[in-house]
Amino acid sequence: MRWEDRVGANVRRLRRAKGLSQEALAHEAGMAMRYLAGIERGEENPSLVFLVKLAEALEIHPARLFD
Repeated sequence: MRWEDRVGANVRRLRRAKGLSQEALAHEAGMAMRYLAGIERGEENPSLVFLVKLAEALEIHPARLFD
């Protein structure tokens, strides 16, 4: 599995587990909802800065995005 797909699947799973919409998570992470949707689909190649912002918004350690 490509790492973009793995990260996207993990973001989607963790977001849903917290009961957040894409819009809510994007707002918390300070990014556009379209960008977040692309990350979840494995179409975007997020920078480390955005991965950390997502992890902070999800209240997880960034390494969990790569599990």
